[in-house]
Amino acid sequence: MPATKLAFSSRPALASTTPSFVDGHEADELEQSVSQRIRDRARVLFEQSGAAPGNDEANWLRAESEILHASLEVRESGTWLALRASIPDASGQGMQIVVRPTRVLVRAMHAQTEQESNGRTEQHWQELFLAANLTAEVDPPSAAASFKDHNLILMVKKRRTRLNERGKV
Repeated sequence: MPATKLAFSSRPALASTTPSFVDGHEADELEQSVSQRIRDRARVLFEQSGAAPGNDEANWLRAESEILHASLEVRESGTWLALRASIPDASGQGMQIVVRPTRVLVRAMHAQTEQESNGRTEQHWQELFLAANLTAEVDPPSAAASFKDHNLILMVKKRRTRLNERGKV
C-alpha cells in the first residue's frame, strides 16, 4: 500500500512578514533613539580613552559603526531604488522602517544565542539597526517592503527632479 501524501507539511515555514513603515512623530522618535544610543556609546568610548580631547569624530564614527549596520545594499533601477538586506537571525515581527528622502533606517529584532555556565543555551532578542544614505532622493510614500526567508526587500520610487524655466535641472 503506498504511503499517504500529506497536503501540508508539518515543518514550519519560514516567516513571511510585511514590515511596518513609520513616519511623522514615531519616525522622529526612532531616529532620536538611535542618535541617543550613538551619543551614549561615543561618550563611553571617550571615557575609555581617558577623556582625551580631539577624538570626537573618531569616537562618533566608531559608535555609529557599532550601532548602525550598513548592510543595506542599494541599487538603482530606472525610476526606482531597490534596497536589500539579509538578516539571518532576525524576526520580521515588529520590524519598522523609516524612509526619508535621502536615508533609510530599519529596526529589527535579532536573536542572539548565549552559552550559559550550566551548559544550556539561551536565546535573547536584541534590537538591530540598519541604515543607508541614499544616492538619489526618493518619495517616501511610494515605499513598499517585504521580509521573507530572512531577506528584507524595499522598493522606493525616486523623486523626479524639478526643471527650471528653461527645462534644465
